Amino acid sequence: MKPLLEYPIENGRIVTRSLEAHIVDHCNLKCAECCSLSPMLPARCVTPAQVKADLEAALKVVSPTYLKLVGGEPLLHPQLMECIEVARPLANILSVTTNALLIEKMPDRFWQLLDGLTISIYPKPKLPPTTLAFIKRKAAEFDVELNLKEQSNFVQMTRWQAPAAEDETRDVFAGCWLRERCHIVDQGRFYMCTRPPHFDSFNGGNTKYLDDGVVLDERPTLVTEVHQYLTREQPLATCYRCLGGFADEKPHRQMNRAELIALGEISL
Repeated sequence: MKPLLEYPIENGRIVTRSLEAHIVDHCNLKCAECCSLSPMLPARCVTPAQVKADLEAALKVVSPTYLKLVGGEPLLHPQLMECIEVARPLANILSVTTNALLIEKMPDRFWQLLDGLTISIYPKPKLPPTTLAFIKRKAAEFDVELNLKEQSNFVQMTRWQAPAAEDETRDVFAGCWLRERCHIVDQGRFYMCTRPPHFDSFNGGNTKYLDDGVVLDERPTLVTEVHQYLTREQPLATCYRCLGGFADEKPHRQMNRAELIALGEISL
C-alpha cells in the first residue's frame, strides 16, 4: 500500500496539505454522525496559550499550506479572537470552519485576520438568506475566500456496535482520505486524523486512542518519526471503530435527547 501523499521533507519540515486545531469540542447543534462526536462530548475550550503552544510544536515538524481553526463550533469559544490572533502569524493561509449561526456577532477584526472561511450549511437549522447575504458581503469586503459547503448528507463513519476485523480495517485505512486531509494537533500530540482525540474524550480520556498520535517534543528524531507515522501501513486503533471517509451516507438530521443518552452509554 502506498501513502496517499509522498510527504516530501523540505527545510527540515514535512510538507503537508493542512493542519487543524480544534479549539472547542462542543457545538450548538446535535448533528447525527458528527465526525467530531461533538454532540456527545463535554464542553471544552482550548486556551489561546495552548493553541499557540500546540501549533508552534507541530509547525516545527510539518509545513502545511492551510491552518484551520475548527470545532465543535469555534464561534462558541469565549476567547475566539485571541485564538485567531495567536494563530495568524503562524499560518500561510488561515481559515475557520463554522456553522455560521453566530457569525453576525463577529467583529470586523475576525474578518480582517482570516484568509478563508468555510461555512457548513445544513438543511436544519437553515441559515436565513439575510445571514448568507451578510457573510458574502463581509467576505467580499475583507477579501476572505468563502467556501459554502452544503451538507445535506452525513457520512456514517462510526462503528458504534463493534470493531471491525483486521482485513476490513486495513482496507478502510488504505483508502481513507481523512489521513491525508485531516491532520490535527491536540494537547501536544500530532494526529494524521481528527478522530483519535475525539474518541479519547468520548471514552473519558487517557485511553488507547492517544497512542494514535505522536507526542511533540524536542527529540532530534521527531521529523523522521512523524514522517514514518504519516506513511505507515498499519491502521490506527481508532480505525477499527471507523468506516472512513467513503462510508455510506444518510440525510443530515438533528438527534433527540434519547439518542444522545443512548450513545453516551456506549464505549468505543
